[in-house]
Amino acid sequence: MTSPKESGTPRTITAGYWLVVAGAVLTVLAALFVLYIRQAVIDANVKADPSRTVESITRDVDITWISALVGSLVLGGLAVWFARRTKAGAKRSRTSLMITVLLGLFFQMTISPLGVVGALVGMVGLGAFYFRQSTEFLTEREQLT
Repeated sequence: MTSPKESGTPRTITAGYWLVVAGAVLTVLAALFVLYIRQAVIDANVKADPSRTVESITRDVDITWISALVGSLVLGGLAVWFARRTKAGAKRSRTSLMITVLLGLFFQMTISPLGVVGALVGMVGLGAFYFRQSTEFLTEREQLT
């Protein structure tokens, strides 16, 4: 922990921030990967269920990857924003970050199995914001304002 006279943030806060950013980037990359393998997913679904038309399968795959991309961008952006506010010393933003990261994890579990990896990285970053050093730093900052 740094002394109250120093203005530097603890390493746990900095590490947590960068882990949340990395998690957000990984979830967006997972959504873009679905776009990259789009045709393979369509072909696999056509083989698995020949009673459905190719158009309906294509529509469903497109809706899924667009939902994954938009959801990942929105929830990832919110997570990074709340992580930045927490890094700046806003203790209340830590709770908002927790809610956002948990929503992102549940969203990724339903949409993209690959996105779960990024969501879990974000969860590790969130955990770093709850270490003793981080809590002491945020409490000091809250008392100063």
